[in-house]
Parts: sequence; C-alpha cells; structure tokens
Amino acid sequence: MGTSNAAMWLALLILGFIWGSSFILMKLALFDTSGAPLFPALDVAMGRIAIAGLALLPVALRHRKHLNRTTLPWLLVVGGVGNLMPAYLFTTAQTLIPSSVAGMLNALTPMFTFLVGVALFGTRVKSLQVVGLLVGLVGAGILAFQPGMGSDLESGMTWGAGRVVLATAFYGVSVNTIRNKLSHVPPAAVASLALALVGLPASAVALTGPGAELVTGHPDGMRGLTAVVVLAVVGTGLALIAFNRIIQRTNALFASTVTYIIPIFATMWGWLDDEPLTFLHLVGGLVVLVGVRLVSRGGK
Repeated sequence: MGTSNAAMWLALLILGFIWGSSFILMKLALFDTSGAPLFPALDVAMGRIAIAGLALLPVALRHRKHLNRTTLPWLLVVGGVGNLMPAYLFTTAQTLIPSSVAGMLNALTPMFTFLVGVALFGTRVKSLQVVGLLVGLVGAGILAFQPGMGSDLESGMTWGAGRVVLATAFYGVSVNTIRNKLSHVPPAAVASLALALVGLPASAVALTGPGAELVTGHPDGMRGLTAVVVLAVVGTGLALIAFNRIIQRTNALFASTVTYIIPIFATMWGWLDDEPLTFLHLVGGLVVLVGVRLVSRGGK
C-alpha cells in the first residue's frame, strides 16, 4: 500500500471515529442524565448546522470566489440535502431508536451513493452490486423490524429506522454531487460555503426555540449544549472538510465506505451507555455491512 493510500485509509479511520461518536453526542443533547427529553430534536439539528456554519464562516469568506452562478445550485444541494435534512432526520430518529442502531443503519450510505450514481450520473450496474443492494436491504429490514418489543416500540423502531434510511439516501445525493459537480472546488470551500448557505435559516429556527432557556435553566443544559457544539464544529464542520477531500482525492464510493467504520464506534458508545441492543440488532448490522461490501467489490 502506497503512502497516499495509507493516508486515505487513516483519514477514513479517524473520520469513522468522529462520525461514529456523533450518535452518542446527539443522544446527550436530546436526553438528560435521567433519560428524560432535554433539547427538542429540531433545536439540536438546527443548532448543529448553525454553529458549524458559524465556525466555518472565516473559511467560507476566504473561499467566496468559488461561490458563483455555476456552483451555487450544487452547493445548495450539498448544504440542504447533504447536511440540513440529514441532521434533522437523524435527531428525530434518535428519539425513537437507540443511537447504536442509527449508526448501523448509516452504513447504507454507500448503497445510496451507488444508486444515485446509477440514476443520475450514469454509473454502470454489475450483478454483484445488485446482490449487495438486496442483502443490505434485508439487513436494514432486520434492524427496523424487531419482534417482541410491543406494538408501540416496534412502530417507533420502524419510523426511526425509516428516517435514517432517508437520511442516507440524501447523503448519497450529496456525495455524488460533490464528486461530479464540485470536484474543481477545494474541499474546505465546498464544506464551508455549503454550511454558510444553510446556516442562516438554521440559526433563525434554532434561536426561536427553547434551547437558550434550557441551557441556563436545566441542570444538564450546559452538557447538552457542549455536545451540540462538539457535534457541530468537529462532527460536521471539520469532518466534512476531511470527507470532501477524500472524495476528491479518491472517488465517491471509496469515501462513502467510511460507513464500514462508523457502526463499530456507534455500537461501542451505545454499549458503554447501556443501550438496549439485541442479538438481532447485531445480526442486522452485520448483514448491512456484508451488503455494502458486495456493492463496493462489484464496483471495482
């Protein structure tokens, strides 16, 4: 393995740890130490995007020359479809499913990267990739439908899992957009400008919520705010710059395989936090990863 390849794999490992930890950070913002709701899901999502946009604003201003009529529509796609909507879908999902399960389902991203590439960018389909897609969908089904949990819990799992699946589909659109429409734009410019474009509306939503009162009025408010800030600055802003660089240095499918690593750290944090994981959860997560692996191998 060459030095450049080793560096890319090391970057993927670090990125996997950062994003694998983002699910437990969302949980810390959504729930207090007793397990009761803390910040509303909408406030966590919009606060995450707003803070990330603010943190990267100096970078965006430095790269403002890359914001023009040609790049604006695609940067809006990356900001809205690749950041804003998934942030909301993941936080609302985690009010219904364990953070570790959300991390496992996030591994579907390479599959949607492939499907969007086929549908919109002319990626060729191979038989092994079709098999991988079917296997991955079986794994997602196992994670979404957990028997014996009671009708309310089963319904919540299904709705929560569905939101994560939709978020991964949005990620697939974003990854392909960066690779095919913004490959000439520096990674830092893509991440910072995309977040700056959606950061203003996100700020407007976040500031109208009860978040500010909870920070000062709730015993766990500062802990929740710290989780959102770390999630925004490290898990969204800095990680996106690294991710975009990997996409541009390699390809969309290689970059999206960071989701092989994410479930490992997400499950580790969930286990340390005593989340209710069943044997079927682990089986479902493994089946998803097998499907993703088949899709990736089929693309070689």
